[in-house]
Amino acid sequence: MSGTQQQAGEEPGEQAGPPARKRWLRVPSLGQTAALVGVVGGIVGLVFVFRPGWKPQAPVDVGKADVTNVRVRQPVTFERYLQHLKLPPGTVSKEQLARSGLLITFHVQISGFKGKELPLRWELNDKATGALVSENDAVSLVPSTNDEGRVWFVWVPSPKRARDYYVTVTIYQPPKGGVDVPLQDFDTDTFRGVPAGA
Repeated sequence: MSGTQQQAGEEPGEQAGPPARKRWLRVPSLGQTAALVGVVGGIVGLVFVFRPGWKPQAPVDVGKADVTNVRVRQPVTFERYLQHLKLPPGTVSKEQLARSGLLITFHVQISGFKGKELPLRWELNDKATGALVSENDAVSLVPSTNDEGRVWFVWVPSPKRARDYYVTVTIYQPPKGGVDVPLQDFDTDTFRGVPAGA
């Protein structure tokens, strides 16, 4: 035989060698997965610290308010205004309840602001000069659903002079960071002021 001997059962040209190793895919344990998630979360957090502009922003409130059927009635006492709102007079004095003013009624359809406070502000303006006569922002609207329509009332004390006036009513978006962002506003028709006691 030649210097290389062929083993029994081997094909000619076939070399003997170590047996082939089977490869298995190793699945990480639950602990390893949690650790990896923690590391990735930490890295993302650091990125947002050094690059705050990259942080995803909360979605902007999407909503609207549509106003129709605006009317001005006068004279109307403050007591009658409370009756329209179905509010008891409470500790309000008789003098305050008897104060004369004008009642602005309007229908407002509010969408997308369920349970959120929408501040309301009114301004009484002199028609001839555009000067601000009086104002108030003590009232807010709070819709109970995401699509709510109702009649609302604003009471304005009677101006002291018999001149032409109009009222501007503004409904604001929910307060954010001390900034008042108007949602909807409207002006009433011009009306002649009826001074209290006239």
